[in-house]
Amino acid sequence: MKKYFLFDDEPITGSQYLIRVIVGSILSAIIIGLWILASAGYKRSGALGWSNELRIFCSIAIPIHGLGNLVAREVDSFGANVDLIFLGLSIFHLILLFKNGNKDFVK
Repeated sequence: MKKYFLFDDEPITGSQYLIRVIVGSILSAIIIGLWILASAGYKRSGALGWSNELRIFCSIAIPIHGLGNLVAREVDSFGANVDLIFLGLSIFHLILLFKNGNKDFVK
């Protein structure tokens, strides 16, 4: 259970990332879910071989994407700019989910 909370170099696959995002989204009502989303984004971007700066960006962007999904109806009143931001974060999330990375990773 400890591995879900650490920001380390554990290479996770797209399916492991999806499971962690689902768990983190469910627990987002509690602050701990945001931490799980951040660590999942950090670990998955590391598995794709991205730089440390991009990994930190992922650990910030993925929880914002998760919160945006939770409050989508309330945010709708803010206009098209917020929709464009969430669209960009959705595309970024899909890249993390479906891109092949770390082909040497064997579990």
